[in-house]
Amino acid sequence: MSRARDLWHFLRLSAFGATATLPLLGALSADRRLPARRAAGLLGVAACFHAFAYVHNDLCDLPLDRGQPLRAAYPLVRGAISPRAALAFALACVPAAFALDEGVVQAARRRGDAAGVGGGRPAAALAAAFALLAAYNRWGKRCPFPPLTDAVQGLGWAALLWYGAAAAGRPAQLTAALARYELLLIMLVNGVHGALRDLANDAAGGARTTALMLGATAGEGGAIRATPALAAYALGLQAAMLGVVGHALGANLAGHTARQRAGAVLGSGLLAAGLPGLLLAAARGRVGAREVGMLHLVLVLSAPLALVAPGAAPAPLAALLAAHLAPLLANGMTYDSLRALLGGRGAP
Repeated sequence: MSRARDLWHFLRLSAFGATATLPLLGALSADRRLPARRAAGLLGVAACFHAFAYVHNDLCDLPLDRGQPLRAAYPLVRGAISPRAALAFALACVPAAFALDEGVVQAARRRGDAAGVGGGRPAAALAAAFALLAAYNRWGKRCPFPPLTDAVQGLGWAALLWYGAAAAGRPAQLTAALARYELLLIMLVNGVHGALRDLANDAAGGARTTALMLGATAGEGGAIRATPALAAYALGLQAAMLGVVGHALGANLAGHTARQRAGAVLGSGLLAAGLPGLLLAAARGRVGAREVGMLHLVLVLSAPLALVAPGAAPAPLAALLAAHLAPLLANGMTYDSLRALLGGRGAP
């Protein structure tokens, strides 16, 4: 097993784009002309937060992950990295994130940039993000009512987005809309996507997840049997996410010009149109559950960018798009899913 592959799994780099975009989205909701140095600092904070969140989560879930075939190659599961070393690394990421945050603030002060001196209390938002993710990691699969801890996790990621806005200036109405979207997104991804992926192993290990609570079961050969309750829950969250986007567009919370607003409406509309298209492709057997799940993630993760991107200055826009796209382009599952969709080679 190569060191690069171990690092990829240990730091969950395939998911880094979903983390890295959050403080940038928040910052752009408060300051469209985000300076490049501040964007770089926010990405550094995001990297520290990402490493803490995922390594700490893997430590908390290690007894379950040892029975999960999908994680057999992970260095913690294999014993290539000891739990003590992983914990030390995760904890070190916390002060590192705050040190980088202080660097962002001090750099803004040296430039005389009053909007970036922490008036929005970025350190408090960052502390809340760490605390909420740590709470989810510790109790996420032990809570009698799993949607509650799904929401705790969602609030943690939303706090990271809020941190970006506070570091760039002051959170705005668009920041609040993006935070609501992130909360709903995480509840859907964790309670449905992730819970279905790990369904059999979670059930065998006595974990408590939203999918299990709503009656989903794993049959022979890994086949998943969902329930009307789980489908209604997922569709309700998806509808609420579309509602947040629709309200942000209708009220023009981003303050776009007419041309920028038209671009946001077009981008959001195309992404929304892809959702029923995925369901139709799945119903016709063109793509399997894994491919549908991956492509759905790409669509819902891209929606906030469609709201913010049209009004962003070129430099921060390039940083946002790179943060979003680079991990997706490095993930073989992205290409496998697209090939299955376009070629109709998905498993039933």
